[in-house]
Amino acid sequence: MKRIVRYILLAAVSMAALSCEDFDLGDSFLQKPPSVDITIDTVFSNAEYARRVLWNSYDKLPFGLPITGRKTVMNKGTVEGLTDLAHTAVNDSGERQVYYPGRYSADIENGSISTSTVSKYRFTEFGAWDGIRHAWLFYENVDRVPDMTDSEKNRLKAEAKILVAVFYADMFRHYGGLPLLDHSIDIEEENLPVRSTVEQTVNFIVKLCDEAIACEDLPWNIPSSELSNWAGRLTKASAYGLKVRVLLFAASPLFNSDEPYLSGEASSKYLTWYGNYDASRWQAAADAAEDFFKAIEENGYYKLVEVGDYSTKNYREAFREAYYQRGSTEMLIESHRNYYMMTQEELIMQSIRWGGFCPTKEYFEMFSMADGTDFDWDLYGTDPFVNRDPRLAETILLDGDDYRGTPVETFIEDPADPTNYPQGKHIGAWPFDAISLENGFGLYKFALDRAGSLYNGRRCIWPILRLAEIYLSYAEALNELDRTDEAYPYVNAVRARVGLPPLENLTKEEFREALLRERACEFGWEEVRFFDLIRWKRSDIFSKHLHGIKLYRNKNTGEYRCDPYQLEERAWQKPGGFSPAYYLSAFPSDEVNKGYGLIQNPGWE
Repeated sequence: MKRIVRYILLAAVSMAALSCEDFDLGDSFLQKPPSVDITIDTVFSNAEYARRVLWNSYDKLPFGLPITGRKTVMNKGTVEGLTDLAHTAVNDSGERQVYYPGRYSADIENGSISTSTVSKYRFTEFGAWDGIRHAWLFYENVDRVPDMTDSEKNRLKAEAKILVAVFYADMFRHYGGLPLLDHSIDIEEENLPVRSTVEQTVNFIVKLCDEAIACEDLPWNIPSSELSNWAGRLTKASAYGLKVRVLLFAASPLFNSDEPYLSGEASSKYLTWYGNYDASRWQAAADAAEDFFKAIEENGYYKLVEVGDYSTKNYREAFREAYYQRGSTEMLIESHRNYYMMTQEELIMQSIRWGGFCPTKEYFEMFSMADGTDFDWDLYGTDPFVNRDPRLAETILLDGDDYRGTPVETFIEDPADPTNYPQGKHIGAWPFDAISLENGFGLYKFALDRAGSLYNGRRCIWPILRLAEIYLSYAEALNELDRTDEAYPYVNAVRARVGLPPLENLTKEEFREALLRERACEFGWEEVRFFDLIRWKRSDIFSKHLHGIKLYRNKNTGEYRCDPYQLEERAWQKPGGFSPAYYLSAFPSDEVNKGYGLIQNPGWE
């Protein structure tokens, strides 16, 4: 048996002793496999073993938060730390070790992860290629499993195709055109695929989604009665939604333009752009979204989470369940880990506590007032935290917010007071060690009440794709097609979910900016903002200086004073420091040098 196949099979069947009704993924896959000689015939002679091959592919799905013992983005940071939403204070994060000082290069991408080389995506180490191989290996061999119905085989083969599409869609946003694998690679295979064009890569992903949608045995959604076991499995709706995301990204100016974002060999071969601008690409994204909404009308189930759903009592709770509820009516693709975020020791919590997820003043300002008007520092009165977009308090930790029945205190006492607390360390009555408020703000989203009742029994999930994104993506595509009047209902549906008034009477350019802001407020720390700035080539936002806030509160009157201060410069915020090369990641130089056709992205040669 060839070595690569044996390795994959051993990893896959190591879960065979566990219940087939247990869809919890994580380090259980690392358990010692049975002490037998495992061959491909062994695995695919048994339905239980065969399913584990596919479950192992699920285990490699992207996960955007730091997890103990896993290779994840930025070590103790996130991709949002490269945007205007956040600025990290954790020294061993990828942001501070690699990106902020300007150390990023193709050579950084080589080798194993260490705190000095961790980047936002590891081409050979984040598990995508393992996930793709497992999916194709399953697809190619499941038909010979004797104790599995044809209906289940068809369903699982469709899931395998969506898994491959998810892995490619994620890498596509980082690299552009990719080597396309349509089968499980054999270790002795000599003709490895060369890097494909952007157009070929998009078509490959879309074709996988379309084929999965066409499968009669693939369900539209996971029935409510099965969610406790099977929430997170891919469905027709997953494929519809992923298709919209990929087509919207492809239609955006990074790839859909009359000029490449940067010249070079990869650009001359159309590996980093289409080679021209074509409005029909926006139309393809709009058509995909329209097809999705028609399918929802026909099949039901999926909807934005609103007040009253899942026993929610207010707008904040409704928004929380939208991004955090496993198997919600809004969750199209979710990634699971078998960890519970209930202790201070989980890496996610450590990262938050140490300042790895600190929001910026600029992000705080993006959230409007509850009546839809822009927040204005000159008009906030005595309290900048009240009467705001409900997503603000659910995203950023705010002074005075309820924490297990106790008001949170994130302010600094009057500087003249000898008992003044140092900036970033005062958490008032919180019953655990202080977290960092390095920028004057802390993170609430995903952390919630940190080991309290909001976490008990909740699985650590990552919302790869939510229905709200499809609403906003459809609105964006319509606007770019000069159909702005048709776009309003979709963005306003997302705003109405949190009680905000509708947008109206905007020009095309104003609508575009309002939509990007809406996406930032809706999807903070869900890896949407970074890719929005990338696909729109927003060097102006990447280059601008960011700020924190020193929050003072008068102990006698309760009035606040907010003093902004500039955060340390990132390399690309210095004069002449930003290069369009940052729009796409570098392939590892060692991988490029193998000579099988992986042409490097421009700017990283």
